[in-house]
Amino acid sequence: MFKYLFQRPVAVLMVSAVVVIFSIVAFLQLPVSLLPDIDVTRMIVKVQYPGASPQEVEQQVLRLLRESMLTLQHLKEVESQAEEEGGRLLLFFDYGTNMDLAFIEANEVIDRLSSRLPRQLPRPQVIRLNTNDVPIARLQVTHKKEAATQPTQLSEMAEKVLKKRIEALPGVALVDVNGLYRRSLWIFPKKEKLAAHRIDERLLIESIQENNSELTAISIRDGNYRYYLRIGAPLQDIESLRRLPVRIDAQRSVPLGEVAQVVDSVETPKGFHLFQLKEGVVINIHKQSSARMPLVMQSLDTLMQELRHDYPALNFALTQSQYEVLDMSISNLKNDLLFGGIGAFVVLLLFIGNYRVPFLIGVVLPTSLIMSFSVFYLFGVSLNVISLAGLTLGLGMTIDNAIIIFEHIGKMRKAGMPLLESCVKGTAEMVPPLVSSALTTQAVFIPLVFLDGLSGALSYDQAVAVGAILLTSLLVSFFLLPLLYLLLFRNSKQLPREDNRLYLWALKGYKKLYYWCLARRQLVFPALLLLGIAGLGIAFFLPIEGMPTLKRKDMSLQVEWHEPISPQENKRRIESLLRQFSKHYTLSESDIGQTQYMLQTANATGQQADIYFLFDSYQERKQFEQLIANYFSRHYPTASVRLSEAPNIFDMIFRPEKPYWSARFRSIRSMETVPLQQLRPIADSLRSLFPQATWQADAGMKERTLVSVEVQQTALQRYGVSYEMLLQTLKSTFSENTVDYLHNYDEAVPIVVAYRGNDFYEKLHNRYVVIDSLQRYPLSLFVKVNTDETHRSLTADRAGIYHALHATSALPVEAAESAATHLAHSHRLRVDFSGQHYDDRQNIKNMFFILAVSILLLYFILGIEFESLRQPLIVIFTLPLGFTGSFLLLWLAGESLNVMAAIGLVVMLGIIDNESILKIDAINRLRRSMPLDEAIAKAGEITFKPIFMTSLTNILALTPFLFDSSMAGDLQRPFVLAIIGGLSIGSFTSLFFVPLMYRALTANKSKAKQKSAI
Repeated sequence: MFKYLFQRPVAVLMVSAVVVIFSIVAFLQLPVSLLPDIDVTRMIVKVQYPGASPQEVEQQVLRLLRESMLTLQHLKEVESQAEEEGGRLLLFFDYGTNMDLAFIEANEVIDRLSSRLPRQLPRPQVIRLNTNDVPIARLQVTHKKEAATQPTQLSEMAEKVLKKRIEALPGVALVDVNGLYRRSLWIFPKKEKLAAHRIDERLLIESIQENNSELTAISIRDGNYRYYLRIGAPLQDIESLRRLPVRIDAQRSVPLGEVAQVVDSVETPKGFHLFQLKEGVVINIHKQSSARMPLVMQSLDTLMQELRHDYPALNFALTQSQYEVLDMSISNLKNDLLFGGIGAFVVLLLFIGNYRVPFLIGVVLPTSLIMSFSVFYLFGVSLNVISLAGLTLGLGMTIDNAIIIFEHIGKMRKAGMPLLESCVKGTAEMVPPLVSSALTTQAVFIPLVFLDGLSGALSYDQAVAVGAILLTSLLVSFFLLPLLYLLLFRNSKQLPREDNRLYLWALKGYKKLYYWCLARRQLVFPALLLLGIAGLGIAFFLPIEGMPTLKRKDMSLQVEWHEPISPQENKRRIESLLRQFSKHYTLSESDIGQTQYMLQTANATGQQADIYFLFDSYQERKQFEQLIANYFSRHYPTASVRLSEAPNIFDMIFRPEKPYWSARFRSIRSMETVPLQQLRPIADSLRSLFPQATWQADAGMKERTLVSVEVQQTALQRYGVSYEMLLQTLKSTFSENTVDYLHNYDEAVPIVVAYRGNDFYEKLHNRYVVIDSLQRYPLSLFVKVNTDETHRSLTADRAGIYHALHATSALPVEAAESAATHLAHSHRLRVDFSGQHYDDRQNIKNMFFILAVSILLLYFILGIEFESLRQPLIVIFTLPLGFTGSFLLLWLAGESLNVMAAIGLVVMLGIIDNESILKIDAINRLRRSMPLDEAIAKAGEITFKPIFMTSLTNILALTPFLFDSSMAGDLQRPFVLAIIGGLSIGSFTSLFFVPLMYRALTANKSKAKQKSAI
């Protein structure tokens, strides 16, 4: 077949050109993303239960939902949190779960439970989390001058103009706004005027409602015609509201403006948004799942220029752009790929004497790379940090195949064969070992694809990328490279010079070292074995974690004050904090109190704040974290402070909100709560026993001040006051009572009746319960106010209610488990443990199990290839040498043993076993014509160049990743270190270990045959 194709160069070149053109077209169609397309395997069921306490939400709603959701397929964990007037249920599924079906099933469960839930409860809302929930950018809108306009004007412009213009951009799915001020009409009754006219507040409210009714859709017939008559409400503006007559009796009325103050203002703000200490509006922009982020951001940048031109009095700024992270990561990866390829090409020029051969390999390299994109297109794989790293790794393997083919063709020519026959035979003889080598490499990845969880999700794109580059490199090496060699040297009468002085010097050094090891084989061989075994022990000194730590320059700070403060006081405290540390950060934006986002998954309170900080460097961020911790411990010791990564797609998929270690304390009766007085000494003891850890109490261990009103039934009966009348008076006294709406075109402005003043007890003593125009009694006669501390929230899982104490940083887990168990038993409680620590260890265990399966599969393939049960053991025993190099370099670089490092170990084994396979195959072929020792020595010389060049080019191709400061670089660094360490030490030691072990196994076999013959 090879001879037939090599004699038709035009046909082969045309077919290659067609494949390359198709691959370029496929490349232009490939989606570009930061990470592989992995579903977020979490859902939230949001519950709103107005007027209910956390205990009522848990007992009447969440417990029923939690128990019913356990029937969902692939459900891994279920947790709930009951709060005041609502709560949420968190559903965690296995990676790979079809989340569309899970979403449908969860809604079906809620529909089946509708008859068992409280009637007044709104239907629980199922929210499916996905990567599009993270906005691609946040548009900050502020005034250039303070108090330039009314706050409602900026809010109306953001909601009616800016939001509409952004929604019109192609690829935009949702626009979410926060920081809006809503217009409201306030009515403050004048108590003296009401008393003078003997008007009850109920009469005032009834007058507003009766005079604001709107009659619509009245059909009027006029002969053969029919009209629809609409009678508008008399309330059209604030002046008509002030003129509204309030009935005193059957003959008399008084204008509303005389007995109450009517003010056109805004609703009482429950939250604020700050950008760089300026109050403003923030607009979150979410893209459609199928939209290409670069195109959406290009349209958004154009709109930003238009907005700055149209509204010069406003400041517009884009923050937290996910595209900047994506663009920097992908650009850096492409540069790493380019410079890695250039470095490999330079190595070829340095070690190969003929410039034409590096030129041939330089043509083959990009051709294989371009052709691999067609495989990406067929398998639906995007260009992301995982798949591009797989391509980078495949570059070294492509060079490996090309060098081997080139070396073998040169060997045939030296033997005196014609050029065409040399190309045909040299290629044909290398097909079995190269195909076997590719199969063993891919065999390492196949088990990873079937791995459960995060590792399997990540490995699919890497397996496809490596498989694609291996397939295309084999095709190009078997068909295109020999053909180009034939065309390039067909007019050359002399053999091309293959080796230069640098390579010959390296080969001379290898020979000396090999013969030195051979002479001391009884010492060197056991020493290499012990090195491989001892090197595995380095793994026990490496910290274990799930995903690598990303050194980002931004962070999020969540604050909960644990004080009954107003949103205005919350805002004042945040502004004070920002001013004090303004020199330590580059940019800040704050969501204070309750937020107005449609996609919010948690019910924020007025005592919470979420602040985003951007810094110039990661080191400045770490310094700032220490300053913040000291600031809160000194000024607000009761506040809860949580430092975390800013919202991004990577953390949403790979970093669920789990603490490092968590102890969950439960009552012996699973559905009962544990008193706070019993939990506090347990938490204090753990904090004192392990001061090196950062401790955080879960919502179920936090307290709140509960103000309860006890109704005096005796007083109600004595003065003839009904219970409903008392409740109505309490509501109007202590809350803002929205009685109706003023409809003005597309706007519905609430009409709110409220009393001025903020002091609770002053209102309680100065407010009256009015029975009629002659009977009125102080409100304080009928109620007794009590204060107490109770649980702020109730947290639960499938085992029942728990109260958790989290350690957010590392600590000695076994000692902590022992201490927590002892404390729980001493207080007659149960305790169990969870956290990211346990998940990370399970992930690593799964990875090493798959590694063992890969090695077993590798043994089977090699047994088939070599037709031997012993020779595959040579390859297997070289693997610990590679592990030694990987673990050593990870330890020296201060990295952890994580999922990416484990994938790098698997990839490294695929490269090292290729080198061993090549050497064993060469020895087996040479043994047919020469003695054992001579065959081993000759095979070492023949394979030294491809092994040496492959390791060196792979190391150079991956080295740029070590200097990549982007998120992609942080993600890939453990992966790259594992490969470089394994190749640098494993490949070097295998040059001597493989021939020594081959000789030992073969010599023992020969002695056994001789004994049996005797």
